[in-house]
Amino acid sequence: MIKKIQKIGNSKGIVLDKALLKLLQAENSETVELVPHEDGLLIKKKDTRNAYRYVSSKHRKSLDKLAE
Repeated sequence: MIKKIQKIGNSKGIVLDKALLKLLQAENSETVELVPHEDGLLIKKKDTRNAYRYVSSKHRKSLDKLAE
């Protein structure tokens, strides 16, 4: 599938078709991860629960201080 980079507001982006999101199994996901790859860019579905767990475990002390 070939997509064209287009202007979106003050930025540029690529619009992903619903069929492509379905293939990625990210239809209802608001978060994807972009990973640089030797041949381009890899788009991965990101589970926000796992992201929260990762950030929470890595920055537990800082988050506890913010909660005070």
